[in-house]
Amino acid sequence: MRAGNQGPKTTWLVIVVGASVLATTAESQARQTRGDGSQPAGAARAKPRVSDFDVPPVKLTSLPVNPSDPIAIVNGQAITRQQLADECVVREGPKILDILINRMIIEQALRMRKLEVTGAEIEQEIENVAARFGISREAWLRTLDKEKKISPMQYSRDIIQPALALRKLCASRVQVTPKDLQDAFEAQFGDKIRCRMILLDKQAAAIEIWEELKKNPGGFEKLAQDRSIDTGSRSLGGLMAEPITRHAYPQTVSDAAFRQLVDGDPLDKNPEHKPKDGDFTGPIQIAETAWVILRRESLLPAAKGVNLRDERVKKQTYDMIYEVKLKEAMGDVFSELMKASSVENHLTGAVKFANEERTPDYQKARSEIQQESKDADGNVQLMSNPSGAMPQQGPSQAKPAPIVPAAVSRPKIPTPAALSPEAAQQFERIAPKASGSNAASSGSSASPN
Repeated sequence: MRAGNQGPKTTWLVIVVGASVLATTAESQARQTRGDGSQPAGAARAKPRVSDFDVPPVKLTSLPVNPSDPIAIVNGQAITRQQLADECVVREGPKILDILINRMIIEQALRMRKLEVTGAEIEQEIENVAARFGISREAWLRTLDKEKKISPMQYSRDIIQPALALRKLCASRVQVTPKDLQDAFEAQFGDKIRCRMILLDKQAAAIEIWEELKKNPGGFEKLAQDRSIDTGSRSLGGLMAEPITRHAYPQTVSDAAFRQLVDGDPLDKNPEHKPKDGDFTGPIQIAETAWVILRRESLLPAAKGVNLRDERVKKQTYDMIYEVKLKEAMGDVFSELMKASSVENHLTGAVKFANEERTPDYQKARSEIQQESKDADGNVQLMSNPSGAMPQQGPSQAKPAPIVPAAVSRPKIPTPAALSPEAAQQFERIAPKASGSNAASSGSSASPN
């Protein structure tokens, strides 16, 4: 504490110490009045008070600011502030420096656009976050400090302030269209499919199991337990924890799931041909080495009595889509800022040029890495399939459109200003969750009203 700031606090200390002395004197006089200080017979013994004890006086100390100032003294030998700083740089320097670099990049972007994040906005956002958990601001900050070791200052400076800054930097990019509203409404309140799945890492294995299922549809659960590589659902006979919703990410995939297991062929008017419980899909490619077969267990009907004409439902849906799109835009803006910035990290020796991905050298190096990756993939394919030919499907085995169930693949919303692993995890934990909002897509703006 600097000497210039000691006036009011010193006065406060004098008042406290003076009050303590007066209380001690009054107690001493009371004892002298009673003679030997003993209490009258039958009187209850008074509880001890702070003034009954000899309390060492409060000593004001100042934090060492000069590199050579001692930060601690051990048996007469000083540990200087510089020694502490050097040790901190060695142990935590790279992580803290990344935080400072990212913070500076965001602050520079704010100044360039003549924007700012005020202290009042930071305090209000902390209040809003605490309110989402149903606790007070003070209780929320105490929880962060105790459980996550994130101090109130760190929380405000490294998590809340960058998030608010990125919100302002990308607010003009976020648009919610009428189609967004309809898709999100259907995802949240529309039909859902509860499924079992068999997840495989080879197309040949998926086709083989599909052929077995066509002969014995009732063997799905046993095949899931024996052959599925998904450890989470395998023990449950492939039962997925979450149902598949319309317009789940990616939308082309979820649309295909509902087309095959719910909607059926729109030109086929025969009700007996409509998909039903127990129907299963063909092998569906999720990724380069991931294939899945889904079986419909039940259809969860759409919620009744809920529609977008209800202004409360409409606003809730709009806000949900807006938040999801906003987080995606925040991630994009931060990525763009990083690409456009030049950074010389003298601590790690790393050098990053502004827009370096556009330079010929960068593109050449990237091309070489991609080629090496393709060569490696080719070698792996030859080891697993020496003929180099992929299994062929006949006319009756035409591969359907890809389907990714919601519980298998979920969108990764970029974390705004992931300034450190701890801060990133904390931001993700407190960020508002938006169920069924993955169908958000860009377009012209639309008012919630």
